[in-house]
Amino acid sequence: MPIDATRRVAGLLVPVFALRHPSDLGIGDTLAMREAIDFCANQGLGILQVLPINETGGDNSPYNAISSVALAPELLTMTPEEVPGLTPEILAQMAPEALTNELRQGAVDYPRVKSLKLDLLAAAFSEFESRELEANTPLAEEFIAFIAANELWLPAYTLFRALVNEYEGNACWIEWKPEHRDYAAALAWLDANEQRDELERIRDFFAYTQWVAYRQWAAVRAYADTKGVRLMGDMPFGVSRYGADVWAYRGLFDLTWSGGAPPEPFFETDQFTKKWGQNWGIPLYYWDAHRNENFAWWRQRVRLISACFHDFRIDHVLGFFRIYSFPWLPKDNGVFVDLQPEQVKAMTEGRLPQFLPGPDEPESFAKINEAQGEELLRMVLDAAGSVGVVAEDLGVVPKYVRPLLQKLGIPGFVIPIFERISDEDREFKPRETYPALSLATYGTHDHAPLVSYFEDLVKRWHGRDGHEAWLDVQRLMRWLGLDDKNPPKVWNEVLHAAFVRALLESPSCMTIFMVTDILGTAQRFNLPGSCNESNWSKRLDMPLNDYLTHPETGSCLKWFKDLVRQAGRTI
Repeated sequence: MPIDATRRVAGLLVPVFALRHPSDLGIGDTLAMREAIDFCANQGLGILQVLPINETGGDNSPYNAISSVALAPELLTMTPEEVPGLTPEILAQMAPEALTNELRQGAVDYPRVKSLKLDLLAAAFSEFESRELEANTPLAEEFIAFIAANELWLPAYTLFRALVNEYEGNACWIEWKPEHRDYAAALAWLDANEQRDELERIRDFFAYTQWVAYRQWAAVRAYADTKGVRLMGDMPFGVSRYGADVWAYRGLFDLTWSGGAPPEPFFETDQFTKKWGQNWGIPLYYWDAHRNENFAWWRQRVRLISACFHDFRIDHVLGFFRIYSFPWLPKDNGVFVDLQPEQVKAMTEGRLPQFLPGPDEPESFAKINEAQGEELLRMVLDAAGSVGVVAEDLGVVPKYVRPLLQKLGIPGFVIPIFERISDEDREFKPRETYPALSLATYGTHDHAPLVSYFEDLVKRWHGRDGHEAWLDVQRLMRWLGLDDKNPPKVWNEVLHAAFVRALLESPSCMTIFMVTDILGTAQRFNLPGSCNESNWSKRLDMPLNDYLTHPETGSCLKWFKDLVRQAGRTI
């Protein structure tokens, strides 16, 4: 259902893994989500937006999940009330206080957290088998009904996950034995396997894990309903090359290219990104194969994300129109970083990074890309039904995308610091010009927090490119309604409030703040182009509700709440 552009609302964006509560096991979970909902309700915020909650692989990136629909076990709350079969005795034995206190320190320790939660779920499943399944209780019937309702994806996923176990956590199926490298071959192998019963039980365990996950997230959605808060999920355009989807449905994916994004001056995290762009490694889609199935795979994704959220964001919606593609995988980026185009061609059968299925020039090509994007978005809207759809349309945006989104009733994004009147005068676009049907924000998970953005601007102002940075500081002050002749040199509460007020007073029907931009902190949850283990692992310093009374943030949150109310955005 199209978003209501007349309903003015403000919201919070926070990764689930970053949340805390006093009894968590080293990572944010569904209980922390309920507390985040309480925080939003307290602040008058009508939207709580999160990053994807799908099961992640070894890099822990929510945008490189090993399944397009399976949910992350590490984000589940581990209490007897939330996990059927889990007992206080199991919890006390397997997650003693000394261990959990250690896990709660600092960033997420993914290997330990994932292992602990899967071990707890396995112990709970054993209890569930003996207490519920053998007695055919209502809970057992609910579990069996879940399996039946998800027969289009669950069998392939559970066999894939059983094989990941066989390979000690390695989901890279191209490194598996030939009899395991696709779903059909693996089924034949399973049928002939002497340990079939044991393997089937492992598959049942992974089905149980997904049942628990969908139960918990449905409960979070229901809790949000009682507070008047809408949950916004995130559906990435791409999927992992080494996940269950590609393994099981090979004919839907083009593995000869690697999807990503073109070079952008704003992101200069490394030389490769600066020169060639972002190589995400995602496979492309054989769109004709999807059409032949009436987009069943996509409709399934939409149906399942809609079970957990009131709205969802399509990450990199530009991929529906055309996607920037590399003729090599990310692991080979270092080989090409310093090469010239002709040298690259010599190594890639004449192929260079490019937009596929084609560029937007000439105009006839642009019309083909636009038609494809419209077809796919109409399919998504049809599958979404009453669930709202938002499109992340950032980056190198073709001129036809935003008018089409407006026509379809899909809000696109407005990030004020990127919105300029022209390349010549570089003035920020007046916020009155933002379309009502849009989501205004200062940044996504890919962008630096406001504190860091301003501090970097001041640093450049007093550095080598001081004149141009000084002009940009003045432009920013004018846009914020502050004194452009005497701007602050350090981040302060007046500047913070001006940023908040400016966004809230825009015409955009949705204004969403990254949690760091509400609190005025500098934590960064993702650095594009970075593959180190600290990415996707930063956590808040305390539970969200504790910030309401903390000496350094309590007053800030009070005036933030007042500004939300004054802007007419309070739920």
